[in-house]
Amino acid sequence: MTHNSKPEDGAFAPSRRSFLKATAAAGLTGAAFAGFASILPARALAADGVPAGTLTYGNAEPPTSNYWDPAAGFGLVDEQVASLVHDTLLAFDEAGKLNPSIATAWELKGDKAVTLTIRQDTKFHDGSPLTAEDVKASIDRLGEGKLAQSMVATPGIKVNILSPTSIEVVSPQAFGPVLNALAFIKILPKVNIDNPDAFKAGAMGSGPYKFVSYSGNDVVLEANADYWGGAPRIKTVTFRYIEDAQARINALLSGQVDILTRVSSEDLARVEGNADFVVNNQSPPAQIVAIYQHNGPLGDLKLRQAVAHAIDREAIAKSIMRGANPVGFSSLPTNAPYYTPLGPKFEYDVEKAKALLAESAYPDGVTLRMSTSTLVPNQIEIDQVIAASLQQIGINVEVERLEVGAFRSSYNTYDINLNTLAIFNNDPDFVLGFYVGGTAEAVFHYKDDKYAELHAAQRAATPDKRAAAVTAAAQYLWENQATLYLSDELWHFIVNKRVHDYVRAPLVGENLVPKASVAS
Repeated sequence: MTHNSKPEDGAFAPSRRSFLKATAAAGLTGAAFAGFASILPARALAADGVPAGTLTYGNAEPPTSNYWDPAAGFGLVDEQVASLVHDTLLAFDEAGKLNPSIATAWELKGDKAVTLTIRQDTKFHDGSPLTAEDVKASIDRLGEGKLAQSMVATPGIKVNILSPTSIEVVSPQAFGPVLNALAFIKILPKVNIDNPDAFKAGAMGSGPYKFVSYSGNDVVLEANADYWGGAPRIKTVTFRYIEDAQARINALLSGQVDILTRVSSEDLARVEGNADFVVNNQSPPAQIVAIYQHNGPLGDLKLRQAVAHAIDREAIAKSIMRGANPVGFSSLPTNAPYYTPLGPKFEYDVEKAKALLAESAYPDGVTLRMSTSTLVPNQIEIDQVIAASLQQIGINVEVERLEVGAFRSSYNTYDINLNTLAIFNNDPDFVLGFYVGGTAEAVFHYKDDKYAELHAAQRAATPDKRAAAVTAAAQYLWENQATLYLSDELWHFIVNKRVHDYVRAPLVGENLVPKASVAS
C-alpha cells in the first residue's frame, strides 16, 4: 500500500520550528540550522563526481506537445521531464514528506502567507543565477489563472521579494495546501517567462538534468554535473514512447528499456518470478475515470447517474484489471489523503439505470461519441465493455480509436473517453481543482457555482476542519457523477535490476532519479 502523509500530519512539515527541534535533539545549535538545511535534500553523489551510464524508460504516451513550459499542460512524460530539469522551492521524498530544495527554510505566517529563504548557489543550465525574481515570475503567473496548472494555486497568489535571499508567498484567500503547491510549482528563468517562444526550443531549468533533445519518440536528458545538490549518478536519462503494449513489454524483456511505467496486470504477470526485474509500487493517488463533456447529453444528471448504474465497475476491476486496481466509492482515489467511502454506491443495477434514463432528457436513448486509445492500461478492452453495457440500457456508443497523441489533443471533443486523473502534489486539492475554473471548462466543459464554493471552502479550511471540507467537495462530485469514477490506477513500474537505488516519491514525476545508478 502506498504511504501517503495526511496534510495535518506532514504536509506542512518540516516547518522551521519542527526542524529546529529535530536539530536540537541531534545536538545541533540553532545557529547551525541554516548551514544544515542548505545541504538538504540529501543527494547521492556520482562516483568520483562523474555521472555514468544510461537509463531508459518505456512509456505508453509521448509528451503533451513540443512546448516545454511545465505550467502549460499535464501528462506523465511532461512531469518526468519537468521534475528533473526544473527545481521547486520544496521537494517530496519517497515517504511523501517535504524537504528543503531551492528554499532552505520556511515559516507559515497565518493561513495566507509563508516566508521562505532562497539558496544562493543555484544556477540555471545556461549559467545564469536563479534569483528571487525568477521565483516571483514563476509563481505570480499562476495567480493570473491563464495556464493549465494555475489550478494548483489560489487566484491572485503572488510573491513579495523581501531581500535577495528572502521571499513571501501571499494568497488573497486562506490556502491550506500552499506548501504542497510550492513542492510542485517549477521555478523557471524569468527571461523565458517574459519570452515564451523560448519554450519551443527546449526546457531550461536549474535541476539535476539538462534537456538535450526531443526527437522521434525519445526525450533525452543529460546529467547536470554542476548541480547544487551534487551531480546525479546516471549520465543520460531517456523517456521513450512505445504505443503498443506488446512492444513495450518486449522492449523491457530484451533490455532496450530499463523501466516500464504504469504497467498492466498482464505486464506484471510477464515478469512474475523473474529475478532480473523488481516492481516499484510507489504511486501517486490516481484514478481511472471516464471523462464526460458536460456541454452535450452528459450534462444531464439523470443520464450520468444512469451510466453509473449501468457499468459494473467491480467486475471490470476484477476481470480486465485482474484485481490490480481497487474500486472506491468517492471522487477521490482510495489512497488519497482524506479518502472516505461515500454513498450512494451507484452499484451495478441495469433496471435502475433504465429507470434513471427514462427520467432523463433522453428517455428514448441517445448516441454518445467515445474516443479510445492505449493511454490507460487495458483501455480498449474497458471501453468495449462500457460501450456494450450502455447499449443494454438504450445508449448507443460510437467508438473511435486514436493514436495516443491524437487522443490527448482531442479527447474533449468527444462525449466520453477513458483517462486518468492523478494528484500531482500529494494533496486532494489538486484533483478537486480539475472541476473549477478554466481547467474544468477545458477538460469537462463543466461549470458549477455550488461546487466552486465547496472547492474554495476545502482550500481555506483549517487543519482541524480540512477533512470534513474535502469530503463535502468530494461528496458533491460523487453524487452528481461529474465523471464516471471507474477505479484507482496504481502505478506499478517494472524495473530492471541493473538499476540500483531506484525510488519514487508519491508523485507523477521522477524527482528522485538522481539517487539511482545503473550497472555497466
